[in-house]
Amino acid sequence: MPDLRPALSARISDALKIAEMGEIARLESHPASGTKKLLTLARLEALYEMAYLRIFVSWESYLEEVFLRYMCGYTSPLGRPVLKPRDSFHTSLAKAQAALLGKSSFVLWHDPTKVASRAHKHFQTSTIETILQSNSAHLENLAAVRHRIAHSQKHARDKFDIATMTITGKRYQGGRPGKFLRDFDPSALPAVRWLERLASEFSSLATQIA
Repeated sequence: MPDLRPALSARISDALKIAEMGEIARLESHPASGTKKLLTLARLEALYEMAYLRIFVSWESYLEEVFLRYMCGYTSPLGRPVLKPRDSFHTSLAKAQAALLGKSSFVLWHDPTKVASRAHKHFQTSTIETILQSNSAHLENLAAVRHRIAHSQKHARDKFDIATMTITGKRYQGGRPGKFLRDFDPSALPAVRWLERLASEFSSLATQIA
């Protein structure tokens, strides 16, 4: 299997630079400049939300790319999935995708439990199922942050509040994901913002999958 991790790392790095750019612009802009006036704290936090969405989408894409290649019999440094009895590997990514979709026009990748179940349907054993199952609770919280950015419904906000309570032990004013993502992880030395911490976790999980 081609090493897909460098591409994921590059996409994550590019996303992190969105937030970094905002911080630098806010810090270095002249007090009387248009940048200082327009780049409010709320807008800076929105940059963090945009960066996180891009990171999460990159994680979803990585899962799909690895899954399809495993369906074709590709081997990663972690090994090769074991197929279900009487199943066979597909001869192309297009055929693997067609088999994966079935009668659906698309499948979703944000829910770790559903993706693990999907892997269980196709493989007898796989790193995808193992890693997603063992990290499902945390990944569901990370998905809740994504959903709160994309959706304004009470359900999304409630799930986000539960997620931040689990991750940090507190809720954030207005249920604002950007405020959480810009906050610092108090357990990290040196200090690191939650956006960077979660980005690092996605990268770490990726290395355990392929």
